[in-house]
Amino acid sequence: MTTLTIESIFKQFNLNEKEIEAFLELIKIGASPVSKWAHHAKIKRTSMYVILAVSKIITLLDQRQREIEASKSILGTQLPELLALEKVTSITPKVKFYEGSLKVEAMYDEVLKEKSFCAFFHPERVKSMMPNYYHKIALTLKSNGGTAKEILVNCQDAQDYKRLYLSDKHEIAILPKGVTFSSDTIITKDKIFLVGYSKDTIVGTEIWNSELAQTQLTLFELLWDIYSKK
Repeated sequence: MTTLTIESIFKQFNLNEKEIEAFLELIKIGASPVSKWAHHAKIKRTSMYVILAVSKIITLLDQRQREIEASKSILGTQLPELLALEKVTSITPKVKFYEGSLKVEAMYDEVLKEKSFCAFFHPERVKSMMPNYYHKIALTLKSNGGTAKEILVNCQDAQDYKRLYLSDKHEIAILPKGVTFSSDTIITKDKIFLVGYSKDTIVGTEIWNSELAQTQLTLFELLWDIYSKK
């Protein structure tokens, strides 16, 4: 490497001629005390510390550049794994459980925040176990201008419920006699609410996942096409 090439490299760091000459002299004499370096470069010792500060800045910049390149390398290696993790996280449902009437009432309050839903609904069971919400969900939906489709288990309460709340925005279908289900299901755009009943208690499950909700909505619509026309 010639002196001219080294000078051109130093000039890229905006060093002046005096500073370049000092660094070239250091290359000639090798590692030396500042006093010896200043003597050979014919520069005051105090000025040498300024040049050393410049050198330190350059070194720090070089170090930071190496750190950036190392970070880019690590990111490039791990990016596929991070993207895969993000994809898995996006389809992993968030699940919340509610046990007992008071807890399930809190879950129903979450349902009341929804502007639209579809539901499999057993009126007789809800009227017995959750009387406060037998009418509340339908009335709240109506007052908020929301929409709903509900498929009801066939019973006298189902007939009464349909007579009270059937409208263009609140569509209701009733299953044939003898067709039932073990739990109520409420489906929104992003959530599924499940309600299970026993003689002594009631439990609810909230599943927050848009992909699962869309699958349930598709299945609901298939049944709706069958039973809404009867």
